[in-house]
Amino acid sequence: MDLSSLPGLGPKRIKALNESGLFTVSDLLYNIPRTWLDRTRLNKIAECKAGDNAILIGTIRRAGLAYGRSSRYIATLDDGTGQVSLIFFRGLKHWSKSVSVGSRFCVIGKLSDYRGLQIVHPEMQKLEDGEEFNGSIEPVYTITEAEHAAKIEQNFFRALYPKIFALPNLTIPNSPPAELLQFLGVRNILENLKRLHTPKTFAEAMQAKMQLKKLELLPFCLRMNVRRRSLVVRGKSREIDENAIAKAKAALPFALTRGQESAVKKICEGLSGKKQFHALLQGDVGSGKTVVAMLAMLAIAKSGEQCALMAPTDILARQHYKSLKPFFDAAGIRTALLLGACSATEKKSISGELQMGITQVVIGTHALFSKDVIFQNLTFVVIDEQHRFGVNQREALLQKGHFPDLLVMSATPIPRSLAMTLYGDLTPIVLNEKPAGRKPVKTRLVDPTKRDDMKKFLLKEVQSGNRCYWVVSRVEIDGVGNTLSVDEVKEELESFSSLWKVGAIHGQMDEDERDRILSEFASGKLQVLVATTVIEVGVNVPEANLMVIDAPDRFGLAQLHQLRGRVGRGNQEAWCFLLVPNASPAHERLANFASTDDGFKIAEMDLQDRGAGNLEGKEQSGAWVFRWFDWIQDQGMIQKMLETAEEILDNKPNFSVEVQEKIQKWYATLPQGNADGVH
Repeated sequence: MDLSSLPGLGPKRIKALNESGLFTVSDLLYNIPRTWLDRTRLNKIAECKAGDNAILIGTIRRAGLAYGRSSRYIATLDDGTGQVSLIFFRGLKHWSKSVSVGSRFCVIGKLSDYRGLQIVHPEMQKLEDGEEFNGSIEPVYTITEAEHAAKIEQNFFRALYPKIFALPNLTIPNSPPAELLQFLGVRNILENLKRLHTPKTFAEAMQAKMQLKKLELLPFCLRMNVRRRSLVVRGKSREIDENAIAKAKAALPFALTRGQESAVKKICEGLSGKKQFHALLQGDVGSGKTVVAMLAMLAIAKSGEQCALMAPTDILARQHYKSLKPFFDAAGIRTALLLGACSATEKKSISGELQMGITQVVIGTHALFSKDVIFQNLTFVVIDEQHRFGVNQREALLQKGHFPDLLVMSATPIPRSLAMTLYGDLTPIVLNEKPAGRKPVKTRLVDPTKRDDMKKFLLKEVQSGNRCYWVVSRVEIDGVGNTLSVDEVKEELESFSSLWKVGAIHGQMDEDERDRILSEFASGKLQVLVATTVIEVGVNVPEANLMVIDAPDRFGLAQLHQLRGRVGRGNQEAWCFLLVPNASPAHERLANFASTDDGFKIAEMDLQDRGAGNLEGKEQSGAWVFRWFDWIQDQGMIQKMLETAEEILDNKPNFSVEVQEKIQKWYATLPQGNADGVH
C-alpha cells in the first residue's frame, strides 16, 4: 500500500518521506520511534550530573556557531534551575535555523561534563508557545532534513499513526502462525507495532518492544541452529600425531604458556573428532597464536593431509613462512610460500606440487584461492588476522578442500566474529595470558591544541633511543584540511626538528621501497615512521614504544587495537597517543577504548557501535540490521531464543503435522540470506 492512500499527505510531504526511505505504509509501520517521551517524568538541570540520561524542558538563552579545528553549533538551555550546553557537530545549517534564542525545547540525551554540563547531539523536540506536558507517553521519531523542510515534525507522525491503524484490512506480510505466537507467548507483529506507535503506558511500549525482539530473533536463531547442524560428520575420527607436536614443542626456544597448552589441546580434540571443527583463536598481539596454529598444522600434515595458512599481506605471510618453515623442515614436512608477487613459473610449480600432494603446508595471501591453485587433500585452513578478509575470500579458500576444518585467528575479533563466537558456529578459544615481562601500553587522548607539547615529549624520547610510529588515515591531501596526509605530517615533523630522522610509508608505494624504509626504521636509521594502516600487521620493531594516531575517530576500535599492538612488544614502557578534540562526539568512545587493552571488551564496544555484520552472508559490518534487538544489552535473550529455536526444530512443542507445515511455509517466505557459509 503506497503513501498516496493515506489521507492528509500531499505531494511535498510524500516526496520528503520518500527521500527518507519511506515509500509504503509498511515502511511507516517499521519507522519505529527512537525513544518514548514520558511526560510524567522530567529532570531538573540543577539535580543532574554527568553520566545521567536526562529529559529536560527549557528555553534557549544563547545560541551560535563556534569555529575552530572542529566547527560546531552551541546552544544554552535554561530550565529555571540551571543551564546546560547543547553541542551539534553535524547539520549546522539545520540547527542554526531551528534552535534559536527564545524557543522552547524538550531535550533528551546523556549529560557529560566539559567546562560545565553539556549534551552532544541531543534529541530535540520543539514545544509550541503555551504547550504543556499532559502526562502522556509519546513516541519520538527521527526527523530527517528533508522531512523538516516539508514541515514534518513529531506531531505529524503522532497524528498519522492512529489513522494508519484505523485502515481496513491492514496486515503485516510474513507474520508467524498463531500457534507459534502462542508457543512463544507473544502477540502478533501488527499488535505490537500499534503498541509501539500509540502506547497507553510506558510499560506497554517496552513490553511490545521486548516481544518484537523475540519475533525478530527467532528466524535468525533458527537459521543459526540450522548452520550449526550443517557441520558435517567426517565418517571417522582423525588420528593426531601427538609425538610430532611433542618434538616441535621441545625445539621451541621458550616454554608454552598454560593458555597455549590449553589451546593446543582444545584444537587437537576438535580436529580429532568426527564432526567438522570451526574455531576462533583470540589473543592479543604477542600472546602466541601463531605457535598454537603451527603445532596444529604440523599434526595434520604429519597425518598425510594438507594445510593452508592465509595472511592478509605479503609482509605477514613472509614473516610466518620464515619463522615456521624451520619447524616444518625438522618434521619432514614440505612447505611453500605462495604470494601474488610470485612469478607465473613459481605459481605453476607450487600449484602442481599441491595438486600432487608433494607439498603439505602452504603459506600465502589471497593468491591461495586463485582458480589455478588446486589441492590434493586440503583438510585444515588457518586464517590469520581474519578481520582483514571478507567472507567471500574465506569461503573461496574453504571451497578448495573437502569440508575442511577452520581456525581463524585475531588479536581483536571484529563484531561479526564476536557474534559468531557467542551465537554461531565458531568455537571460542582464548589466549588470555600476557607474555612474561610485557607491560600494558599507556593510551592517552590528546587535544590537538597540545600537539606541539606532545611532539616535544616524543623528540625527547627518540633522542634517548626510543622510536615512534605516527599513523594517519590519508595518503592524499584531502583539500579541505580536516585530516592530514602522510606527506603533510612528515613535512610537519621534519620542520619541527632536525634532531630526528623521519620516514614515511603507505600502501600505494612500491613494495621494495616500502620494505627498505621499514628496514631503516627497524635498524634505527629512522626514528619516526609516518604511516597509514599498512603497519597494522606484520611489522615487528621491539624498539618502537611510541605511537601517535591522527584522527582516530576515522578508525574502528578493533583496528585501533591492532595498531596499538605495534608498540609495547618488548619489556619497555610504551605509549599510544590519540589526537582527538575534547569536544568531539568520538571522545567518549575513544576514552572507553583507552581504558582497556582487553580484546574482547574492545570487540564488544565495536559490536555496539557498528552492528554484528551479516552472520550468514558476505557483509562484514552492519549488514545484519536489527530494529529492536541490541547485541550488547540483550545478550542474555539470544541464548534463550537459540534454545527455543532448537525446541522448534525438534518439535518439542508437539505441533501437529498441519501446524508444522504452516511454520515451514512461513519460514520459507522469510529472507534466508546466504546460508552456505559452512562447507
